[in-house]
Amino acid sequence: MAQRIALAGGGTAGHLFPSLAVAQRLLELSPDAELLFFAAKRQLDAELLAELNVPCRLLGARPFPYAVSLRWVGSLAALGTSLLTAWGVLRGFRPDVLFASGGYISVPCVLAARMLGVPCVVHAGDALPDRANRLLSRYAACITVAFEQAIKHFPRRKTIYTGPPIRKEILGASRAEALTHFALDPARKTLLVTGGSQGARAINQAVSAALPQLVARGDLQIIHLTGRLDYEEMERRAQSLGLEPPVYRCIPFCRRMGLAYAAADIIVSRAGSSSLGEAIALAKPMIVVPYPHAGGHQMANARPLAEAGAAVVIENSQLSGARLTAALSSLLDDPGKLAAMAQAARRLQRPRAAEDIAQLLLEVASGLPTCRS
Repeated sequence: MAQRIALAGGGTAGHLFPSLAVAQRLLELSPDAELLFFAAKRQLDAELLAELNVPCRLLGARPFPYAVSLRWVGSLAALGTSLLTAWGVLRGFRPDVLFASGGYISVPCVLAARMLGVPCVVHAGDALPDRANRLLSRYAACITVAFEQAIKHFPRRKTIYTGPPIRKEILGASRAEALTHFALDPARKTLLVTGGSQGARAINQAVSAALPQLVARGDLQIIHLTGRLDYEEMERRAQSLGLEPPVYRCIPFCRRMGLAYAAADIIVSRAGSSSLGEAIALAKPMIVVPYPHAGGHQMANARPLAEAGAAVVIENSQLSGARLTAALSSLLDDPGKLAAMAQAARRLQRPRAAEDIAQLLLEVASGLPTCRS
């Protein structure tokens, strides 16, 4: 009988992408497996799951504010509704195991699975696990972690360091294809700027201020993923400076992130777990600007990369056009430093993470022993 596996992840790219990566490997390892995906009611989740071509249910769960406020009432109500929906769907699907990659979408799914006696595997993508993962770990048969530093936050006997599961389209991209796709100049170095799926205003403002100095180098071209809110402003800024592709190209959202990473010689990024994992998977030197809120998770993610020599960290409060220009120039003018950072990133790679997690899920679904650290 084909194994039935449910997956839960969504609401942010950092929670959706790991589940997508694991689902891809599951379909390779066990083509007869039946998959069911839970994600958030938002356009990005729906579009990406349509590409995966597996049944999915979009839940209306919402994140809980970090400070207690009236918004908790709406979040609690949405959690209750999503829990009932997930319970009904899981009761009908009868999965052998549920995989949850954290965040507010995972909570009702794991709780419903627990009520139905379905074993769960929970993945923690951050070095400092979020509230959802700390809660859900109590009900997990096994916990996988993207950062070795996260192990100490969970019961050691059921926690495995796998690394971050990376989607196939990220790992399979080539630089030659990327240069063609973005119409880039192969003689120039390429800077990729990304603030994650939502964009990052502080990074966008620093890039806007730095553009004249960066472009004046003459050896650099920039792919800037602005997010939708700042896209028009950055377009106007480029026009005022007379900038055109390939020297500067801004895009609100990139659906071919594998190609964007493959094109890059250096990346400026927030420190979301998926963004860092994908850049590390392709051994890209990074300047990282952690998001300063949400419990300090991004600074905790960035610190191990900086200590390993794979990234330079600029705190959000210290970010400016001048600071960004100086940091980029010091790296772009030192090919040896860039090479050393790339080598440090390679030492952090865990290329089998998605496959290892997929194999673990198949073992749990088959009733085999669940954890081996």
